[in-house]
Amino acid sequence: MIITRLLSVLFIIGSGIFASYFGGNISYALFYLAIFIPVISFLYTVYVYFRFKIYQSMDNYIVVKGDWNNYSFVIANEDYIAYRNVKVNFLHDKSTIKKTEETMEYSLLPSDKERMETKLRCNYRGEYSVGVDSIQVTDFLYLFSINYPITSKLKVLVMPRVLSLEQLGIAPSLIDSKNPVRYSNTVEEELDTEIRKYHPGDNKKRIHWKASAKVNELISRKYHQKPKAEVVLFMDLATITQDELGIVIAEDKIIESVLAIASYYSSRGTPSHIIYDMEGVKQMPIYNKRDFNAFYKTCVKIKFGAKTSVGELIARRLQRGDDGIFYVIATTKLTRELYLSSLQALSGGNRLCILLVSDDVSEATNGMVEDMKKAGADIYQIMANDEIGDILTGDVSVT
Repeated sequence: MIITRLLSVLFIIGSGIFASYFGGNISYALFYLAIFIPVISFLYTVYVYFRFKIYQSMDNYIVVKGDWNNYSFVIANEDYIAYRNVKVNFLHDKSTIKKTEETMEYSLLPSDKERMETKLRCNYRGEYSVGVDSIQVTDFLYLFSINYPITSKLKVLVMPRVLSLEQLGIAPSLIDSKNPVRYSNTVEEELDTEIRKYHPGDNKKRIHWKASAKVNELISRKYHQKPKAEVVLFMDLATITQDELGIVIAEDKIIESVLAIASYYSSRGTPSHIIYDMEGVKQMPIYNKRDFNAFYKTCVKIKFGAKTSVGELIARRLQRGDDGIFYVIATTKLTRELYLSSLQALSGGNRLCILLVSDDVSEATNGMVEDMKKAGADIYQIMANDEIGDILTGDVSVT
């Protein structure tokens, strides 16, 4: 393009000099032609931009992160002149389109069109544009190239993933349903002091033999139910200080970690509470799948910028007098306040697990990790390239 522009300029200058020295119809015709060629080329690029048509669509505009969705794209020439050198630039920062480059070039004859049927995947949670980003129109002589942004872009609402976990390796055996020998997530029965007459079909192990001997008839103990184990999930929505892509990745991993754990327990009948600060401290109880689905719908609009630290959220929760509760904290930073709140939770007989979503392997962070592990906390570091499912199921070692 630089060469053609240089030749055009030299042509204008040369024809102008020729016309000045020699005059005549031919020399002036060449001079006017040299001037009109760039003008016509520019007008051609403007004309093509306003006349060509682009159509794009998806089957769904509310999608789940990581899922492939049908995407169609059509570029058409509905005019009477040929279109040459029309480049289509696709958005690739937050989405992926199968079988396409970042830029595709088309040349269309009159009444011609190009159609592409493919798949599109959204890589991050949130609401953003996908598909075609801009159109670059170049004239036949490669003198002008104008990049026009698409005014009507495809906008999609991307929901976070919900990982299906077969087991939860980060959970203590006290409430791990994969360890039925000790405790499970189901309701347990416990002997009570009350007794009643034995009924056919009662478990013979419940027969109170001493009481039965006194009254000469079978007496059975009553049983009452113990409350289920409880899980409290703290989601740290503090502002993350990284580059733009790093922020998006860290935010997604925090939300998806909490969703995966809450889904795991709700499917097994174990209640959980999700605590976070977004325009005020919020606590979402999850007792069943309906509660989980209600929380899931709010996740796409979650914004990071909490004013209350996760350490303070833990301290407030501990005022309830929790004992024997499993605490899970998803955060991007270990702080002294979090360390002190964790010690308080552990001293109260609770179990505590920290999911550290960070690539930080500095000496200060490693020192804090070691101190918290010595105090009894379990810490799992989730880096940008780690799969959350591998961490949560225990397929990787503890930090």
